[in-house]
Amino acid sequence: MINANSRQRLKRLKPRQRKKLRVGEFQELGFTVIANLKEDAAAGAHDGLLDAWLDAVEQHGVSFGGHFSDGQLDGIVFPINGVAVTAEMRNALNSWLQARAEVSDVECSELLDVWHSAW
Repeated sequence: MINANSRQRLKRLKPRQRKKLRVGEFQELGFTVIANLKEDAAAGAHDGLLDAWLDAVEQHGVSFGGHFSDGQLDGIVFPINGVAVTAEMRNALNSWLQARAEVSDVECSELLDVWHSAW
């Protein structure tokens, strides 16, 4: 796989091309999330957790895409409306999930390029 952000490749591209390809200064970062839920939680607790999680993500000005089934929340947090996903935001959302009573364990990836990474 070609490195989309290699120095030599970026040098050949004009700003308009870098923006269209989302590379260089236009790169968009995000992170993956896998949260396993406790099996003994009440049925409504899982729905409440999902609603609260989406509210927490929206408060940071970013979005979450993924699925919620079989006691697992799995997806990716990605930027919207020009709000960049930062390491501090990743740590805050990870801590938020870990603090929830319904969650047994959480796994968050490092920041990755949401357009050019295999996640």
